[in-house]
Amino acid sequence: MKWYRIKALLLKYYFITLNSADRIFDIFYWPVIDVIIWGFTSYFIKQISSLNILSMALGGLILWLFVWRSAQDIAVYVLEDFWSKTLYHLFSSPVMISEHITSIVLFGFLRSMFTFFFLAALMFMLYSFNVFTIPLALLASSIAILSLFGWAMGLFITGLILRFGQRIQVLAWSLTWIIQPFSCVFYPLSALPQWAVPIAKVLPTTQVFETLRSVIFPTMGSQGNLWYALVSVLLFLVGAGWFLGSSFKKAKKNGMLVGAE
Repeated sequence: MKWYRIKALLLKYYFITLNSADRIFDIFYWPVIDVIIWGFTSYFIKQISSLNILSMALGGLILWLFVWRSAQDIAVYVLEDFWSKTLYHLFSSPVMISEHITSIVLFGFLRSMFTFFFLAALMFMLYSFNVFTIPLALLASSIAILSLFGWAMGLFITGLILRFGQRIQVLAWSLTWIIQPFSCVFYPLSALPQWAVPIAKVLPTTQVFETLRSVIFPTMGSQGNLWYALVSVLLFLVGAGWFLGSSFKKAKKNGMLVGAE
């Protein structure tokens, strides 16, 4: 990989975002709506219960951002190249698929961090919730694992799009929300029905949120395993990367890069 090509792609996505109202809107609108809805709901529950649901809901919400944003940005930016018919021209140049994905990952992570700090400030102003009360090492490792998981999902979704075309593009927006109910973002593992528990235990996201919950609420839930989460998410990332590479090679042969269905 060449850094100057990655830098050029970063500039491309920067100017696309800067000159696209919907991309700027996307950074703020849905995160703010979620904060307001979940914040007011949690504040009401806190008034009628001794359980500090506010910290649980807002903490889960702000950290799930890294899964959602990391996965969606990779898939959507590739889809935008599909829609504008520029994907074929991009790979007619010396740009490699690894450079393309790296630039999207870096730019998407910057967007995620920007939204994270914006929401952290908003939550503190509206609800006096300070996410930085979580131990810094735990917060940083959680963000890293959740981001890696989001990137792996994004690579997998992109591989599916390259393999099957734009007819499955809905997965770019929906797949992370299919995973979320099993990730125990807003409730402990014990709240799930028995049939869902084995699914949840396999997911690295569940281990992250269970660990966070056991630190913030020692009497609630079980202790998660961050080492398991890290190893499993790295394996998933390698597998998703291999799948994307395989799908890219197939797309070059069957014409999918030019938007064929």
